[in-house]
Amino acid sequence: MAGALGSFGLGIVAFYLNFVYRALGFVDTQIGVLAACQALGVVMGAVPATRFARSHPRRTSLFVGGTVTGLGLALVLRFDTVPVLALAAALVGGGGILVASTGAALLADASRGIGRVRLIGQQVALGTGAAFLASVAAGGLAAPVASFIGAPEGDVRAVRALVAIGAVLAGLSIIPVLFLRPVAIPPQTLATTERRSLLQRFVAVELAFGFGAGSFMPFINLFFADRFGVPFAALGLILGILAVAGSLGALAHGRLVVPRLGALNGIVATEVASLPLAIGAALLLGPAALPFVVALLAARGFLMYGSSASLSAFVLSSFTPAERAGAIATLSIGYYAAYAAAAAGSGWLRSVLGDPGWTANLLLLCAGYGVAALLQLRLFGAHLPRGDAGGAALQAAADSIA
Repeated sequence: MAGALGSFGLGIVAFYLNFVYRALGFVDTQIGVLAACQALGVVMGAVPATRFARSHPRRTSLFVGGTVTGLGLALVLRFDTVPVLALAAALVGGGGILVASTGAALLADASRGIGRVRLIGQQVALGTGAAFLASVAAGGLAAPVASFIGAPEGDVRAVRALVAIGAVLAGLSIIPVLFLRPVAIPPQTLATTERRSLLQRFVAVELAFGFGAGSFMPFINLFFADRFGVPFAALGLILGILAVAGSLGALAHGRLVVPRLGALNGIVATEVASLPLAIGAALLLGPAALPFVVALLAARGFLMYGSSASLSAFVLSSFTPAERAGAIATLSIGYYAAYAAAAAGSGWLRSVLGDPGWTANLLLLCAGYGVAALLQLRLFGAHLPRGDAGGAALQAAADSIA
């Protein structure tokens, strides 16, 4: 419930955040830098998040992370200068990593083996389902909110009001957290050398994924608005379609793909299958191409959200309960460092190339994801997750079902 509420509220925030920057008169390079600052906030917050998560109950970590995120959003609503908004973005990222790493650890604590793949898939589906509702609601709210405050739809007052609505709704997610009961976490850990080796290999994969995602995903709303001239209401429907596709993929992967191909092979197969779809979306131009681009990106989202849920289970199953929140926070350093660099670079590319910059952004996404798929095969082909003491490993569970 907390995840769904948070995803819904933050979905509205994410829908309009770039449009706040655009309404303030910022150019693509500046918007790219602000997206990078949010990613850098994750990087800077990862180490404190790791230490905090090890010494405090999961519920406390969720409270603190949510408070830091809320402070960042409050700054977005109040200030207009790039330096302050850069700080706000960093706070949103820093609070977000504490919430995300703690939430992932909670899911892993409640599951094992193939059940973990399915539980995380269900949670991803719940989040993307909430994102669908958020996108549709966000697009539909633009006109009435603008009318209520007496401003045009694209005016900074209107888009900030919409961000405020999303922030308040996200804040309500703290209510279910109040009912979480503290649970003792077993103190056992992997051997230091084994844990370090795993982290190094997973970080290499996360660097590639972060570069690919940062090249395009922070700006997907601007992609449809700039390249195809999509208005807010229709944009909400389009982003909702992409979210629903991702939700279905997250549900399907753990039930249909992993039992047949195994964990790692199933993850890599769907990642590779998504690449031609993104390339097709990058190369199609003109208003008539919009339905095909939406279909291609929806199919890509179906595959990638499915593989991401299973990959999360694979990673979490590789570490013990005491290590999981810290491991996720640590791996986020690699992911978001590359994400930040790619986000800043992609904004610069669009400022230099104009509309062809969008094509370049999507092709760079494909390059990053392709490298990540190859690294997973190379670095984890013989890896058997054994973070659950006395429990069946993820791969073994998948193989036994197959």
